[in-house]
Amino acid sequence: MIAMHFQEIVQCLEHCTCDFKEDFLIKGISTDSRNIKDGDLFIALIGQKFDGHEFVQSCYERGAAAVLVSKKVDVDCPQIIVNDTLAALREIARYYRDKFKTPIIAVTGSTGKTSTKEMIASVLKEKFNVHKTKQNFNNEIGLPLTLFELEKEHEISVLEMGMNNLGEIERLAYIARPTIGVITNIGTAHIENLGSRENIMKAKMEITSFFDNKNTLIVNGDDEYLSTLENLPFKLIKVSTKGRGDYNAVDIVNLGENGVEFKCNYKGKIHDFRIIVPGIHNVYNALVAIAIADIYNLTVDEVINGIINFKPGKLRMDIINLENGIKIINDCYNANLDSMKAALDVLGDYKNNRRIAVLGDMFELGSFSEKAHKEVGSYAKDKCDLLIAVGNDARFIFEESNKSITSIYFKTKEEACRFLNTEIKDKDVILIKASRGMKMEYITNCITEGRKRGI
Repeated sequence: MIAMHFQEIVQCLEHCTCDFKEDFLIKGISTDSRNIKDGDLFIALIGQKFDGHEFVQSCYERGAAAVLVSKKVDVDCPQIIVNDTLAALREIARYYRDKFKTPIIAVTGSTGKTSTKEMIASVLKEKFNVHKTKQNFNNEIGLPLTLFELEKEHEISVLEMGMNNLGEIERLAYIARPTIGVITNIGTAHIENLGSRENIMKAKMEITSFFDNKNTLIVNGDDEYLSTLENLPFKLIKVSTKGRGDYNAVDIVNLGENGVEFKCNYKGKIHDFRIIVPGIHNVYNALVAIAIADIYNLTVDEVINGIINFKPGKLRMDIINLENGIKIINDCYNANLDSMKAALDVLGDYKNNRRIAVLGDMFELGSFSEKAHKEVGSYAKDKCDLLIAVGNDARFIFEESNKSITSIYFKTKEEACRFLNTEIKDKDVILIKASRGMKMEYITNCITEGRKRGI
């Protein structure tokens, strides 16, 4: 972070109280007492299970130069008092963003946000010094903290924007003021809170809340909802694998675990591109990156190299090779209906192996949960030979898949692990996927450790 004056921060907050009139430099901003560094401003957030005010003293002892609180605390350090510390974090981040003319690309969508963000960054860094969201710091706390890592040497920024409810992405867009917005798709993630895909569409479109005719929105032109967009007061670019877009992938060749090849027109000529990560769905991520590369005038070689160098991130389509030809597709970072289907498509490509799908609960689906889990179970029938369902609502996956393929249901991950370590055979391919809260990497670790012990 570029150091800011303490009084500068006070002045950017309209409604605050601060009795400390001297000035000094704030070198960083933190909301986590465990990560405090000398010269930091500690912002005491309040959550459902924590209150940052309880850690103000320890933060000061660790070197915090000042604290931002919603009530005065008995600590002998400069204090900024506000009504809402989260809102204050948002305002400081907004103020900090205004110090830069750096173009910001913001990515949202029901699935594929992180992979698309990583693909865009991988391509752009062939030409630029790229700042990007780490991991999935994409909410009202994570995005401001990510912005505070923006430095003068960064030439472009790629940010991820997540949400659970209407209004959240608008608040993130208020902070970041993206130059380009990307919406990957409109699925069923968070439908429990939003009630319908129409409302999910409204929530995702909030990324354009502060757009004018100089801004650009890039969307999946094959998506049922996004494909209907037209006549917007800013530039709209659609990408497609079905010839419906401004950037179209043709002659797509699925190489299984070796990735995907396709052709696309770039700057007036057809070129060959290759993704070395499995999954045809990644072609959409690449097309978005190609469209953005065109805007920022990258050479075709820079784009080709950036796509080849793309890595999806931890717990996302990670192929783990074990002894005796056993493979694990470790895709357990998160899951919803669309990403479950995409992962099953990858598993389905291993037609010369026994394919085992280990699928857990998908969260935040509300009344749609039973239908969505059953749809996964039905979809799996042509994609795997054995299905293991794990969790609560995963029983609906089992109920549907058991009609056509061998299926087993376990309530807990521990039960599933015990079964798998006796069931797995040479050359089996095992897909492991569920929502983040299921922490299905437990099963991945169980299998890999079991192989080491010779179970």
